Amino acid sequence: MNEQVNASEKKTPPEEAEAAAVDQKAQSRRRLLKQGTRVAPVLLTLASRPVLAWHCKSPSAWGSEQLNPATSLATNQGHASYADETWTISNWRTNTGRAGLGRPWQRLGFGNNWTQVKLQKLEEKKGLAIPAGVDKNMTVVSFLTAGTGFQQTVVVAQLNGMLLSSLGNCITLSEIKQMARGTFSPPNVSVVWGPSEIVDYLRNNWIAVP
Repeated sequence: MNEQVNASEKKTPPEEAEAAAVDQKAQSRRRLLKQGTRVAPVLLTLASRPVLAWHCKSPSAWGSEQLNPATSLATNQGHASYADETWTISNWRTNTGRAGLGRPWQRLGFGNNWTQVKLQKLEEKKGLAIPAGVDKNMTVVSFLTAGTGFQQTVVVAQLNGMLLSSLGNCITLSEIKQMARGTFSPPNVSVVWGPSEIVDYLRNNWIAVP
């Protein structure tokens, strides 16, 4: 008798089985909706920002590639279309826009008097790291004509980093500021870059190009 009762207790009536199935489907829908609310803003962000994120490499990845090119991925050289994902040094010198990016000085908040903005003002207002040996009283426009290739590259890389959040997927603004000192050690790579290696990285990864 007890065995019959236990067996009957183990059986689920059709109504309860149907209710359980409906509840399970409802829980699945709720999980999908929750996932959707988390994913949707990310998708919107990806759709609305420049696509540099998957066209550049982190300093550590790039450094590893240079140490062991036989087992690394192909470099980004030769892909001219990538340049449209960030402002060039020339764009900042002349305040001309790139496809979908607009004019850089307007985006930075100096649209009306961009030709008069000095490096020192960007240092004070935006935290720009100015390379050694550069006169802070120079206007940025003059500097982007008279500065060395290294100096221009690390300054424009910082300016791009201030406006393009997508750069954070491969390099941080803090790392670019460290590069402005003239030497940089990529994380997890036992090398020290000098100015030429820094320029090579920033230009070949479309973070700052002429």
